[in-house]
Amino acid sequence: MVDKKGLERNPYRAGFLQLVAVSETDAQAEIDYGQARRVLLPQVPPRAAAVVRPAGQSDYRSLLAANRNPVRRAEDPKTLRYKDFVNKGYVIAGSPATVRERLVEEVIKRLHVGNLMLLIQIGSMPHELTLKNTELLAREVLPGLRDIWDDKGWENHWWPKSLRGARQPAGAAR
Repeated sequence: MVDKKGLERNPYRAGFLQLVAVSETDAQAEIDYGQARRVLLPQVPPRAAAVVRPAGQSDYRSLLAANRNPVRRAEDPKTLRYKDFVNKGYVIAGSPATVRERLVEEVIKRLHVGNLMLLIQIGSMPHELTLKNTELLAREVLPGLRDIWDDKGWENHWWPKSLRGARQPAGAAR
């Protein structure tokens, strides 16, 4: 669409929301988050659930059609298990390396997205698990995502001017 409109292919023109669950290993992620996923999609109102699709799987016309006919679903979310949510891209979960790689390849680069919003408290996730997810994401995943588009010369024209430019590491003196 950007090409059709003759606009700059700046990745910061787009944003994407992704559910993320990080643990020490892929196997530990399944143990940690396997129960939290049970309330993820069943709580979504039927009208909204009809348009829930993995990243990049629906174009605008498909979303409109799904919204007009909310009864028709691709699958019943209540039948999905942890591995289904992960394999279909509803949730990107696993070790820090797995999450980082999937975010870079399947979301940031594939969708050409510069503004990534991460939902890190999912469904019935307990407080302590949310804190663990937040800490691992901040410490071991996000540093590998920050500079993906920086060397391409893109500027985020949609970001406040006072916040643009070089970033200080967390806790650094200013």
